[in-house]
Amino acid sequence: MKRKINIENLILKNYEPQFYSVLDVSEQHRGHQNFKEDVESHFEIIIVSEKFRNLNRMERHRMVNKSLKEEFLSDLHSVTIKTYTMEEYKNN
Repeated sequence: MKRKINIENLILKNYEPQFYSVLDVSEQHRGHQNFKEDVESHFEIIIVSEKFRNLNRMERHRMVNKSLKEEFLSDLHSVTIKTYTMEEYKNN
């Protein structure tokens, strides 16, 4: 749970989200290459923030990946990222 908490704290600090979700889906990758027992390595992240306003999807993902740089250096393997403004999220 430590990495999940770290990611949640990064989201709160950097994006002032109206909503966010961080799901550890590492167990779904059991048997895959790079799977490590008891390591939080795969996540699905949703962030709803006005900080994404006027940014395209690629720019938003770069922002989030940059925020997660230290986590990627320590066994974070894969992240699925969904980013929205509140208006986009309501219409999704």
